[in-house]
Amino acid sequence: MIAAQARRCYASLTFNGHNVTERIKNYITTVTHTDVVCGASDSINIDMYNADLRWLDEWFPTKGDEVTGGFLFVNWNQMDEKLMMWFGTQILDSIRASGGPSRITLGAMAIPQDQSFKTRQRTKTWENVTLQQIATEIAGRYGLTCQYNGKSHLIDSLEQTDKTDSDFLYNTVKEYGLKMKVYNKKIVIFDMGKLEAKAPVRTISRSDWVNDGWDFDDELEGTYTGAIIGYKSDSGKDEIKVKVGNANEDSPKARVLYVNKKCDSQAEAMEKAAAAVNEANESMTTLKGTIWADPTISSGVTVTVTELGKASGKYLIDKVTTSLAEGGTKQTIEMHKCYKRL
Repeated sequence: MIAAQARRCYASLTFNGHNVTERIKNYITTVTHTDVVCGASDSINIDMYNADLRWLDEWFPTKGDEVTGGFLFVNWNQMDEKLMMWFGTQILDSIRASGGPSRITLGAMAIPQDQSFKTRQRTKTWENVTLQQIATEIAGRYGLTCQYNGKSHLIDSLEQTDKTDSDFLYNTVKEYGLKMKVYNKKIVIFDMGKLEAKAPVRTISRSDWVNDGWDFDDELEGTYTGAIIGYKSDSGKDEIKVKVGNANEDSPKARVLYVNKKCDSQAEAMEKAAAAVNEANESMTTLKGTIWADPTISSGVTVTVTELGKASGKYLIDKVTTSLAEGGTKQTIEMHKCYKRL
């Protein structure tokens, strides 16, 4: 009775729509899910025993299979409670097997089935479109939906020259101060500043770090107080310089970022300059460490860190690696301190 009421965590897994949780649970040694806020793909690694070589015979999977599921937390915070941490649908892209002892590792990533999203180079002139329209058209090309949560940007003209849709869209949204992630058959575009403004989901005190395992880093180099950007006037003859933030080159306290981007107006120049500063400053103050797993923790949420002196404060989580193993379920979290954006 006591064992049945203990805190437990299971991996719930579906392959191509077939629930395989019960069938493979005795083979699993470790399931690791990596959840990133932007700039990379989420991934799953499933490590299993393979002494009977079944995984190299009748159970041998096919690259391109869909893997769906999550971690089920039972009695985690209170009795009879069940919480699911979903990691969405991902595409099986690697199969690694070895002997002594015999094991197999399946790896999946949150990427479209159509690999040309990241491999095929395209050339196109985009004219009189919004950033959301560009994202929606590209998403539809690969059977994805577009979830757009950001400011609308009207673009007069933009060249996509020998660039994959993935790289082109990622770099374009970044220029306008937004972030992008491919997740669960969606292209998600969002404003990091809005995420930072949300209320923390929990407090992490010093005792919450497993074995007091944490690392704090506060850097001055590579961070900025303002920016100067130049763009051509309507006549195309004169270069106009625009400043954002503290961009006084004569001030000893100013750390100025010089930006060179194509801009159609002063307003667009200011947006792109501010976006470049904000992007650089996200890595100014960071904290990394390992906690016991918490289903409320995911990339993109904020937490309050306490009992770490000057390292305490409000942070946004950039990456969460959740590992289910015999020694317990833990999360390694990487985050940046929330700051005042330009």
